Amino acid sequence: MQQMSVRRLRRAVAATVLTAATLTAAAATAAVPAHAVSSTLTCPGVIVIGVRGTNEAAGSGGGSYNYASGGFGGRLNLSSSVVTETAASARRIAVKYPATAVAPIYSISQSTGTGNIKALVTSLGDQCGYGTRFVLLGYSQGAHVIGDALASDSGNRIAAAYRSRIAAVVFFGDPTFRYGEPFNVGGAPRTGTWPRAAGVLSEFNNRLRSYCYAGDRWCQNISDPNDVHGTRYQTSTVQSSAKSFILSKL
Repeated sequence: MQQMSVRRLRRAVAATVLTAATLTAAAATAAVPAHAVSSTLTCPGVIVIGVRGTNEAAGSGGGSYNYASGGFGGRLNLSSSVVTETAASARRIAVKYPATAVAPIYSISQSTGTGNIKALVTSLGDQCGYGTRFVLLGYSQGAHVIGDALASDSGNRIAAAYRSRIAAVVFFGDPTFRYGEPFNVGGAPRTGTWPRAAGVLSEFNNRLRSYCYAGDRWCQNISDPNDVHGTRYQTSTVQSSAKSFILSKL
């Protein structure tokens, strides 16, 4: 009888240990994120920030900041895919700025955009811990905006503490394209309309991809009868390439 009680006690202890181990394993599995849906968190693991190009339509960018909610335009569709395909919790925000060439003129529009993305990254950087990283995407004037917020010769540069939390940057058709930089993609043989000085974005050599193709009016400063600037960057090939690069950095 006593032996029977001991055996029952041992079985009960073993069952308890097994149950606890099972629950622990299940909790650990649940803590590992699968492909995420767009997060509603203010400070998810990744915030994708997009800056549209000149004359692209504005719209809701999903942000509550007065310098956000600017719309993503038609060439930053990969921002949505990055959010849903990264293993981290993620959301996206579009920078609000004029995105115009006139009324206001380009220089004022672009400068406004640079100030706004700097303010946005700074605000989010202060609000969120180091567990939140940033991805920056810009097309055309939007690439110019971001470049001026990152370049070492810029007077409106994002502070180093926040630049260190930028995981990846992608430019499409950047009018400040500089031929020969290590982050260039597309094989374009010329510099852009307003080329940057060589090396001013070298801090981002491993985190930046600048897509520019021969014949692009703005990133090659050339006539563009085939509208390379307007049509090339939303192709599935370019979008998939840029998305894969970003996901490899997250």
